[in-house]
Amino acid sequence: MRSEKYAKYLTLLGAHFVNAPLSFVWIYGNLSAYMESYFMCYCYPGCVDGDSQWILTLFLASGSPGLFFATPLIKRVGIKWVGILGMFVSAVGLLTTAWTVGVSVIATAVFMGLINGMGAGIAVCAGFTFVKAYAGKHTGVFLATTTSAPTILAIVQNQIITAYVNPKNLKADKNIGPKAYFSEPELLDRVPEVIFIIGAMTLGLQAFGYLLVSNPQPTTIPVKTELDSQGAKVQDTEHQDHSQAHCDGNTSHSANGNGLNPKSTLITSSTEPPKYKSNVSCQDDFAKTLSEQSHEMHSNSSAVRPSMDASMEHSADIHGSNCSSPSPFKPLETLRRRSFQVSWLYGVAMVYGLILKNTYYKQFGLLYINNDRYLTLIGSLIPVVASSARVIFGGLMDKGIISLQDSMCISLSVNAALCAFWYFVPQVSAIGYMFLVLGLAGIHSLVYTIAAAATLHLFGEEHFAPNFTMVYSAATGGAILSALIVSELLHNAGWFWLFASCSIVSLCVLTLTVLTDFSKTKKV
Repeated sequence: MRSEKYAKYLTLLGAHFVNAPLSFVWIYGNLSAYMESYFMCYCYPGCVDGDSQWILTLFLASGSPGLFFATPLIKRVGIKWVGILGMFVSAVGLLTTAWTVGVSVIATAVFMGLINGMGAGIAVCAGFTFVKAYAGKHTGVFLATTTSAPTILAIVQNQIITAYVNPKNLKADKNIGPKAYFSEPELLDRVPEVIFIIGAMTLGLQAFGYLLVSNPQPTTIPVKTELDSQGAKVQDTEHQDHSQAHCDGNTSHSANGNGLNPKSTLITSSTEPPKYKSNVSCQDDFAKTLSEQSHEMHSNSSAVRPSMDASMEHSADIHGSNCSSPSPFKPLETLRRRSFQVSWLYGVAMVYGLILKNTYYKQFGLLYINNDRYLTLIGSLIPVVASSARVIFGGLMDKGIISLQDSMCISLSVNAALCAFWYFVPQVSAIGYMFLVLGLAGIHSLVYTIAAAATLHLFGEEHFAPNFTMVYSAATGGAILSALIVSELLHNAGWFWLFASCSIVSLCVLTLTVLTDFSKTKKV
């Protein structure tokens, strides 16, 4: 039986492996270039019964349902078993794709996108819950490292994919329509195999993680006992289940356990925050984590806030330069706010660009850069830059150097400018193309942090979970928009207008953002 100390350390380590399926977002752009070639040059026309654009779209869209269904399951069977269920769901999605890739594009989208995405959503919920149960006052830091671990895994997986599928660094040698494809059978034969390898690697890392983690025990609060006038113990309770405690942190009982007696017991103050609650909402954890990570990583204070007044004071210090504390808005009230509508459109614009980058950075690059390994290197650097940019901008917002509206305007402006030149840069310079793609990666990563920060700062914390769900639905909206129009736009108008469409959308939303006064978000 592992001691509590070792269980804590092993669980926090294991939580980093639990989130392994999240690396798919960062490897798909590299993998899709080979999969598209496999569809068009190896099994066409039999397997091409749909649009492969839906693969990444369904993966991104199904993550939220995975989070949603995980919460009630945790209450019934516990975190670990729910996580193991998510592990097998994700494994089924990826491993089955090694077969469906040669049979059907639609089936591949269902398994690699929808089912794999559901498993990834469950994994996120499990990983977050383990961290929040064991990390204590360092929760923010560990949540940041566990969500960053898949980006490191993606670097390794990207290199494995290219080294296995294209060890000779062959160039794309066949043009069909606006795209360049690999046609060499020796390369294409390895595509199903590398999908299986990535699926097995993801499954193995998750399984290792679940061997390390332990289900959190009910939180206990130390209680001092007092003696009555005869010297006998009034109550001999060393620990009290935290679920019995009142919201103010004070619990008291009479000597016989019936009714309240404020003089019978005294709760000692504890610096350890609540470890686990059975009614935790993973959607709420996921949302708040995005806005809290950067502050936790940049904060120099390790003390736990002792009271609600101190908490409000601390929050005002951090965010005072960005906005005043908003009155809480109910979901229907939030829907009517101009600031919500602009925030939602911001999410659509940025997710549209993110999907274009993650799907096509390599496929488009192959038209002008005959170096598959170089493009793979760019793909390997994308998650590193994305994680760094999120932390940097989060820190700048926490310190009041830039406001929420400033961050939105900066990211929209940069996205519009880079997308406007996307078509031309790889024709001029391969190095320039690397900086362009990495610049897009850093800007696109801000959408998740800004969505959570906007919900918290503009609409209050009381109805945070449903309000964030509405703001975050922009990711689903942007993904579906992308799947519906990208292929048609590409084949009918070409690469230039595809990238220009992203630039135009960003400019339109930028105009609305500049014209919106976020400081007027208050109840009247």
